[in-house]
Amino acid sequence: MTASAVQTSGLGRAWYVVVTHVHQEKHARYQLEQQGFTVYLPMVPPPVRARARNGVAPGPRPMIPRYLFIEMDLDQDRWRAVFSTMGVTEVIMRGSGEAARPSPIPSRFIEELKKREINGLVVLQHARNDNGKGGSAGPRFKRGDKLRVAGQTADYDVIFEEMVDGDRAAVIFTLLGRDSRQIISLPSED
Repeated sequence: MTASAVQTSGLGRAWYVVVTHVHQEKHARYQLEQQGFTVYLPMVPPPVRARARNGVAPGPRPMIPRYLFIEMDLDQDRWRAVFSTMGVTEVIMRGSGEAARPSPIPSRFIEELKKREINGLVVLQHARNDNGKGGSAGPRFKRGDKLRVAGQTADYDVIFEEMVDGDRAAVIFTLLGRDSRQIISLPSED
């Protein structure tokens, strides 16, 4: 990461990664918002094959379990309060001891996720195989094939798992060292 890729202390607001307790992402988001922080918790639709439990249909789920993003200005915001927020276990830091500070991430990453939202849910679309050609996932893809999800500002590598229906496929999306199973739409073979 270059200095121009992220904003650091002294340059204003930047995005940081917060780690939550298991299944506490929404609670942590609420608690941080109550403190006046801008928080982004990317949500995805439930898996296509998810079943209702106790008569309750499955709902949206966090895109990256246990992770959310917070926008702060380290020189102006009370960022140390994040550590004692209910639901939060840690903030991704750089440095050690008294010099340790939250490690910023590129704002274009958050912008790209937000651009992929449809009705408040992140939808990964437009996969192509690793050689850059588009196409359907018929017999061309098999479990374990690497695909690239192309975006306006960034591309993401995913691993093909299986076709779900028609032109949608289940893929494994790795972000911040965590694997997340996502359903994406594949382009037609035009």
